[in-house]
Formats: sequence, C-alpha cells, structure tokens
Amino acid sequence: MSAFTMQKAVWTSFGIALVLVNVIAEVGEYYTGIHVHMFLRIALIVGVTMGTSVLAGATILVSKMDEEVPLSGHVKDTLSADRKKAD
Repeated sequence: MSAFTMQKAVWTSFGIALVLVNVIAEVGEYYTGIHVHMFLRIALIVGVTMGTSVLAGATILVSKMDEEVPLSGHVKDTLSADRKKAD
C-alpha cells in the first residue's frame, strides 16, 4: 500500500466515476426514458472524485501514522512558539 499515492487515488476514482456515472445514466435512460444532461453527469463525476479523494487522503494519512517519530522533548529541537529566543 506504500506505492498507493494520492495521485493514483484521484486518477483511479476519476476513471471509475467517469465510467460508472455514464453507464448508469445510459441504462437509466434506456429503461425509463429520462435523459440525464451532460452537465449533471459532469457534476456527479467531479463530486464522486472529490469525495473519494478526501477519503483516500484520510486513509493514506492514517496508514502513515506508524511511520511518525515523536519529538525528543527538548525545546531546542522544536521550531514552535515555546522555543526560547537567543539573546
């Protein structure tokens, strides 16, 4: 899973959404006669892609938590506001 990057996740979800939304719209039009306009299809594809990219990003971040190393606890090693300024 380490080779699964955010770029691959977005492109994969975009491809799957592109195919599935169009197939579902065409099958729905064939059986019901209701036409789904292309603007709505594009909005659905972008929405599905954004939603899955957020979920994939969260999954990647959670999987990387084991690789995180805690700070040593010394103030000299941090760059935050609690570091004393050199006089």
